[in-house]
Amino acid sequence: MNPPTSDSSDNKAAHQLGEIAVGDPIIMGNPLATMEAGEEVICEIKRHPIGIMAEYIAVGFMLLLLAIAILVAPSVLTSSNSNQVLMVGAITFVIAAAIGSGFLFIASRVYWGNRWIVTNDSITQIIQTSLFSKQSSQLSFEHLEDVTCAQNGMGAEMFHFGILSAETAGAVDKFTFPYCPNPTYYAKQILMARERYEQSNRDK
Repeated sequence: MNPPTSDSSDNKAAHQLGEIAVGDPIIMGNPLATMEAGEEVICEIKRHPIGIMAEYIAVGFMLLLLAIAILVAPSVLTSSNSNQVLMVGAITFVIAAAIGSGFLFIASRVYWGNRWIVTNDSITQIIQTSLFSKQSSQLSFEHLEDVTCAQNGMGAEMFHFGILSAETAGAVDKFTFPYCPNPTYYAKQILMARERYEQSNRDK
């Protein structure tokens, strides 16, 4: 564990994670940027790739249709110069590919920005709503009532993803993580971490 630091960039990162106090010890390689003394990261849960595949398939399909249209256009537009038609088509394809790539870049950054970080005393939920907008909230194991997972449909069973939920005593208070890979495994990891947390509190 590194000593506390007053670096402005570290303080800014801590402010973005509003549940974490500024000035806590900095952990090298820690996805939370700041942690309390004695806190350790158990696992970091990111979404299953299948949740972003629809966007890639849609962009790829549209570019494929555009490419076919460009290749067919010279034979259809017989009154026009075929070389000019192909030139315009190629420029159009390059522009469409650039727009599609930009869209996929933004969609991927937002999608992969959503994650859970499980430590030995809490769960931090990070929600990425846009390229420059991120929210975080923290659930202490002290208030954690139950962890459940659900895999609905054949696709979820085949590709091993589902919905992971962490519940508190309140009916409304709930952390939900869709497209969680191996949700049963991570549910067990969180429940085991909570058991160790409760055991350590009893031993004090």
